[in-house]
Amino acid sequence: MQTDMRVNGEQYNNKMVYDWAEIAGDYLRCLKRYWLQFLLLLVLLAALTVVYFNWNYEPSYTAKITYAVNKTGDTGVDAGIAKRLSGAVRTITSTTEFKDELLMDIEKDSINKNYWISSTNTESATLFTISVTSNNYNNANIVLDSLEKIYPGWASKSNGTVELQVVDKSKAPISPENPYSLVKSIINGIALGGIFCLLLATLYVNTIKTIRKESDMKKITEKNCITSIPEVKIKKRTKSVKEQLLISNKRIDWGFKQSLLAAQLRIEKQMNQADRKVLLVSSTLPQEGKTTAAVNLALAFMKHNKKVLIMDGDIRNPSVGKLLGFEEEIKGLTDYFKKDAKLEEIVAMKDGLAVMNAGTQKGEVSGIISDSRMQELMSSLREHYDYIVIDTPPAHLFTDAALLSRYADAVLHIVRYDWSTTKEIKDGMSAFIQNRKLLGYIINRNPGGFSSYGKYGYSKYGHYGKYKRYIDLDESSLNTEDSL
Repeated sequence: MQTDMRVNGEQYNNKMVYDWAEIAGDYLRCLKRYWLQFLLLLVLLAALTVVYFNWNYEPSYTAKITYAVNKTGDTGVDAGIAKRLSGAVRTITSTTEFKDELLMDIEKDSINKNYWISSTNTESATLFTISVTSNNYNNANIVLDSLEKIYPGWASKSNGTVELQVVDKSKAPISPENPYSLVKSIINGIALGGIFCLLLATLYVNTIKTIRKESDMKKITEKNCITSIPEVKIKKRTKSVKEQLLISNKRIDWGFKQSLLAAQLRIEKQMNQADRKVLLVSSTLPQEGKTTAAVNLALAFMKHNKKVLIMDGDIRNPSVGKLLGFEEEIKGLTDYFKKDAKLEEIVAMKDGLAVMNAGTQKGEVSGIISDSRMQELMSSLREHYDYIVIDTPPAHLFTDAALLSRYADAVLHIVRYDWSTTKEIKDGMSAFIQNRKLLGYIINRNPGGFSSYGKYGYSKYGHYGKYKRYIDLDESSLNTEDSL
């Protein structure tokens, strides 16, 4: 039975084998992703613990008196009496009559009733000790003095005449026996916060529903993974011009380039088998890297001497032009549908690559593009280009990608490593699976990829930031420029 619950192990010969390295990596990713929340939680719990201990702290002072029993002269018998007297102390001192007599000679305002009396004795010894514990050292000492006067009489009443000799008496010291420690409270709070954070991390690790490997995608589609693009770290340089992640850039990491070139070869092979020319590139959520993947695939087709056009179908917030270095907004797809520009006016060239920008108007595809005119446009483009690559908004958030897929021959879905959940990806890909146009998928930003760490890599040049979850989104205001 399938489940969305992530189990970091696989079953071999009816035995579960756990991938401890993957589990450790999950914890590390959880810490990296939520380190600020964990830190705030740690500080909050430490502060609450300090407040709790400070609020509930009550100093404890103990005064003691030790009696020796001398009734029969037989050590064994007297030891038994001492044990019996010690056991009866709590019963005797809890009676109303004893309490009234104990406090009879004590001024009302000199003590409070926050005290308790206990007793201990050593096995086979004729000694037992009565302790008076209170939240005030003076309180404990006054009660002990009064108890010393009246207790022998009460002991004789309950056990017959018995001679008790005081062998030791210690007053309660000024310093409490349980001094308050702020440092200890802070340490306890940090420890409590750490345990709570660990429990939350464990819950996260055991309920991960994001995609991280091909076997995870088998829950969604039978299509194969085209390639896995490695994550490349970037070395920030002061006063340097930011370069984009394009395979045409000679300084971009070798592993990054090879993964995209390999993807292009596999995609071209599959598309040639069915005489397909138009490839739509989608993703589930923002920041999964579909725009960069789309542009680089178009460049990879060019490297194999193909005549290629890339179309920016993300007219909500275009990003193809920005990635390729167009300095200003130029006429494009929306201007063509507004009949403000002809086809030849909306195709710009960039280092041999034909680019159709989104245009000067922003909005949703359904409100701008007409079916008949789009069919006419695509028919004309098919005659002039070997391949057409279309970039789209995130498929799970908007219907634009599903609408544009009508004019595509195949769909490539970009899945960012450990980003979208299984359910989100399934919902986003459903339209492409239903119309049987899903060619496959690419796992992007895989930290376990074969790439070495280069001088340039994935940078946060997208504008989504901490975007709101799709359930609360306002489609008209959400950016859809994404980054690898």
